[in-house]
Formats: sequence, structure tokens, C-alpha cells
Amino acid sequence: MSAHHFLRVSLLALTAGVAARPALGEEPTAPIPQPAKDRYAQGQDLEKQGKFQEAIAAYQEAIRLGMQLFPRAHLKEAGAYLELKEYDVAIARYTRFIRTFGLEDSCRY
Repeated sequence: MSAHHFLRVSLLALTAGVAARPALGEEPTAPIPQPAKDRYAQGQDLEKQGKFQEAIAAYQEAIRLGMQLFPRAHLKEAGAYLELKEYDVAIARYTRFIRTFGLEDSCRY
């Protein structure tokens, strides 16, 4: 197994429960400004189109506009870097995610 394949499998295992969690409006967070929600949704659409670099920019802007405490925005950003095979950046983003939200709370996403 190559190192990149092992890394990818490990990171996917870490975030395996993300898809089964509540949708955007159901997460227990402070109110999120509409522009942040809009950019997050754009990021998701861009990601579906395979435009990962543009999706990253959208997620980063969503975070800047008010989604700092919204774990899924950070995970989506990290996942887009993983899709681009920018493994070092992906690891840094996942590590920051765990440090920011804590390992126990991070596992629920």
C-alpha cells in the first residue's frame, strides 16, 4: 500500500461519520449569516462539479463570513484539499479541525 493511499484511507476513516450527521440547519451552532450559508452551499455545488480549488475558496469565505464555529465547513475544506491530493495541506486542515473542535466532538462529524 502506498503512503498516499494509506493517508487517504486513514483520513477517510477519521471522517467516516460525516455524511450521516445532521444537515446544515440542524447543527447546534450560533445563527449563521446568510452570506456565509450561501458561500457554503456554493462550495458544495462546486465540489459536486469537481471544482475543488473553487470549492476551497468558497468554504474559506464561508468560514470568514461567520461559519468559524461550524465544524462541517472546516471538514469540507479539508476534504477538498484531500481530493486535490494536496496531502500535506489536508493533514494540516484535519489536524487544525481536531485541535479546534476537540477529538471527542470532532468524531460526531
